[in-house]
Amino acid sequence: MSERSSSPQDINSSKFATEVIPEIKNFSKFTTIDRLSEEDSPVVLFEEDGRSFLTSKFQFYSTIWERSRTFITLTSVAILIGCIAGFIQIFTETLVNWKTGYCARNWLLNKSFCCANIPESLDKRSLLFDKRDELQCLDEGLWVNWNGHILPFFMFFSLSIIFTSISTLLVKFVAPMATGSGISEIKTWVSGFEHLPEFLNSPTLIVKSIALPLTIASGLAVGKEGPSVHYATCCGYIVTKWLLKGELTYSSQFEYLTAASGAGVAVAFGAPIGGVLFGLEEISSSNSFNGSMLWKSYYVALIAVTTLKCINPFRNGKIILFNVTYDKNWKVLEIPVFILLGIFGGFYGQFVSKWNISYVHFRKKYLSSWPIQEVLVLTVMTALISYFNEFLRLDMTESMGILFHECTTNDNSSSFQHRLCLLDENTHVISFLRVFSSLSFATVIRMLLVIISYGAMIPAGIFVPSMAIGATFGRAISLLVERFICGPGVITPGAYAFLGAAATLTGITNLTLTVVVIMLELTGAFIYIIPTMIVVAITRVLLNSNHVDGIADQMILVNGFPYLDRAEDKYDDFMDKHTAEEIMETNMITLRETMYFSELEDLVYNVSGKDVSGFPIIKDGDENEPEKRCIGYILKHRLVKRLTAQSLPTTDSRRTIVHFSKKEYYNSDDEIDLSGITIISPVTAKIDTSASTLFCTFQRMGCKTIIIEKDGFLQGLITSKDIIKFERIKAREIYGPRYEYNEKLNEKVWSYLEYLTKLFA
Repeated sequence: MSERSSSPQDINSSKFATEVIPEIKNFSKFTTIDRLSEEDSPVVLFEEDGRSFLTSKFQFYSTIWERSRTFITLTSVAILIGCIAGFIQIFTETLVNWKTGYCARNWLLNKSFCCANIPESLDKRSLLFDKRDELQCLDEGLWVNWNGHILPFFMFFSLSIIFTSISTLLVKFVAPMATGSGISEIKTWVSGFEHLPEFLNSPTLIVKSIALPLTIASGLAVGKEGPSVHYATCCGYIVTKWLLKGELTYSSQFEYLTAASGAGVAVAFGAPIGGVLFGLEEISSSNSFNGSMLWKSYYVALIAVTTLKCINPFRNGKIILFNVTYDKNWKVLEIPVFILLGIFGGFYGQFVSKWNISYVHFRKKYLSSWPIQEVLVLTVMTALISYFNEFLRLDMTESMGILFHECTTNDNSSSFQHRLCLLDENTHVISFLRVFSSLSFATVIRMLLVIISYGAMIPAGIFVPSMAIGATFGRAISLLVERFICGPGVITPGAYAFLGAAATLTGITNLTLTVVVIMLELTGAFIYIIPTMIVVAITRVLLNSNHVDGIADQMILVNGFPYLDRAEDKYDDFMDKHTAEEIMETNMITLRETMYFSELEDLVYNVSGKDVSGFPIIKDGDENEPEKRCIGYILKHRLVKRLTAQSLPTTDSRRTIVHFSKKEYYNSDDEIDLSGITIISPVTAKIDTSASTLFCTFQRMGCKTIIIEKDGFLQGLITSKDIIKFERIKAREIYGPRYEYNEKLNEKVWSYLEYLTKLFA
């Protein structure tokens, strides 16, 4: 399928732009899908092969397949996602554990599997079981930590570099599309702009599944949740491509991809309902949501999480990462603290996204030639800083488990209990300041590391690092509240870490209901549902007041992807002042209602080349008239497919006549009816229609092209990419760049880096 409308649509030749701006630079990598015509006349994406034995040789299998193909496909996608999630969890934990020690009876085992045979006599419902289990495992010599002062640091440092080196090399030379998060590309695809096939193919899935655990284990300030959405969507694409050959259409593909993406979040967080909501709130576009998508998302998340439960990668029978049992109800007097946490979440979302985008610009301008070296430098810097802070050195999931944990009276008598639970009013001020400064340092440093790490050439997410930042900040606030306001035992300090994580997750994603549900499923802390909603609401209000989108939406604009869904903010006000006449393309290539086959072939293959994606069809007799009546529209990919497969009635194509409108009868056998692939009622608009109305039409109807008419006569046409280009170009002219970069600061930083390079060379 081609990229363009019925005439060359390069932005350089368009009448409303003179240069390619960053906001539209990658439009050519995406192919526009006409969702409206696909619903009226679905086009099969992949030809039938390889699975024909199910539908041809055996009638019994054919009947079963016809009745259960949807459930078989959904179940296959879900099981594959669950199995990959289990592998990633076990592999990641193994790599992380190798940085601290090894299993005496089999060095390939991680700590969970190595200590799995210890008698389970303790309460599994709390984090204390895992800690006591670990200590008993150490006492019995099953697990051996690296001893001394130099060896632990050497293993931590060297393994971090090895892991990231393998990860970035795999991405660089095997599957470049496996880099980053992938959520922005998936959102764009589901909204109606198909990305390159390599983005969801098998090599990308394999590399993403292997490189992701290596990246997480290296200790870089990135998470697995965003990449989990990507590999899960790859599973949906690959399975449906094989099982539904000959049946899969774009409309059904969007539903499967959305369901798979939600399942990726479900298995990453152990939150099936949250995963379903993520797919619907973040991934699905406004013109794609329906009841079928909802139940598909629900079913895939259910089976995927159930599969993960059966695999039992944590070796404790749970899928909840941070199971807590907060026994103290929250108090009304704590609401100001909840508001403070929400404000921090809003500040975090605005600050981190702003500076991350600035660093992305710096990376593209100065570091694009050294992606592997950049990752290695980030790893060295992160390892050196993190090793000497207990909250940075630990795996982020383990660190949040400690921060979320509720301190009880029994904990204080436990010699192995974390020192966070040993602080009280009698604790010396020096000890208090050490813990508080450690939490504050971890908050600030991880925030800076997230800014420079997210977007490097590795599989990288931002959800869990953001939650870890909110958790350390929330726990630091709880220390101040206990020390100077209410005293120990009155509040639940772990709940503040939990709420801080919810605030920062909202701040970076701009999601609301999804975050609330994910946090409750992660912890089971339903007693704090109202505080969670308060924190999320405050964060979202701050983001909306400052016109801050989620990081995925911001990256769509920064990377120059086409995307129709838009927020109603100041950047859209100018659209009402412009009309279709300013945007439409008038230099069109049209087809006649009736024409010779040879003439059509010459026009399609030799004249238009690859510069068009569709042709308006004008009424016979109007081709030489100044005013032409449009009686239909035909997509080029459908026309080419039909012409390629068409067997001519005679050997002379010059005598064969092609009809684009339905005829009651034909005068001879040398005629071809193409009315079946012609859009006889294309979307039309008047020449004075506002640009805002056109945008909403594209957004809600999902059409690819709008025919512009005046008094019933054809004037021009506008594609969905045209309207997006127009909006972004005009917004840049009126308001300047949506995201401004400090070029002077970037130049100073680069000159300083060059100086350091020469100094150490």
